Amino acid sequence: MKMIYLFCCAGGAAMGYYIAGFDEIIGVDIVDRPNYPFKFVKMDALEYLRTADLSDVDFIHASPPCQCYSKLKYLSGNVEKWEEEHVDLVASTRELLIKTGKPYIIENVEGAPLINPIKLCGSQFENMYTQRPRLFESNIHLRKPDAPVVRHKTLKLGQGPAEDGYITVAGTRPPKGMNEVQAKLYYGFALGGIDWMSLEELTQAIPPCYTEFIGKQIIKYLDNQNKEQRKEEVRNIQDMLMSQEFIELVKKYMVS
Repeated sequence: MKMIYLFCCAGGAAMGYYIAGFDEIIGVDIVDRPNYPFKFVKMDALEYLRTADLSDVDFIHASPPCQCYSKLKYLSGNVEKWEEEHVDLVASTRELLIKTGKPYIIENVEGAPLINPIKLCGSQFENMYTQRPRLFESNIHLRKPDAPVVRHKTLKLGQGPAEDGYITVAGTRPPKGMNEVQAKLYYGFALGGIDWMSLEELTQAIPPCYTEFIGKQIIKYLDNQNKEQRKEEVRNIQDMLMSQEFIELVKKYMVS
């Protein structure tokens, strides 16, 4: 199955979709992403959505920039300037996605204006050591994980891991007690096993287990759609074979 990943960054979500079963995952971003693990197109994501031939695409995921809604803006010292510098692309992305008629996901942080999203947190999945809450909006029904969100005593940004191993994966510098190499290794471990990104990319990454969970639901939906389409095609053929026009045509050729 083929999908497009808009605003792909270094492809944390892409790897989850690959594990779920998508075999072609085209990443699109406006800047070079040398660490993106699949086919990559350097282009404005919304322009790509407007102009690309999507006829053979099964599904589209979009992760528009989250800084506009991030809690970090309240730590910036100038919220108004922060919002001016970080554009809100959720609404325009949604509008274009709806026009494609394809199943889609819009992912973003808490506080983003998503419509009826599900929320995923690290403690709902195995082998995660950071909460990394993220919201996922879709035009198809998404179920939530059976596992509840479990509170963990995560230390403040820059303080390193807590006693249970949980850590806040954020910021531009390594946490206390770690150099950049150590931080990169621990952040990748905390996000469920990411080993191909830079430290900065890890602080923005979507854990692959999130999109593996969602991707399996998308694939099940697409499989069901394909089954219904085949049933409809069979019904159309049956209707055609039973039509009076077809019967008369067959009689005509039998007589001749």
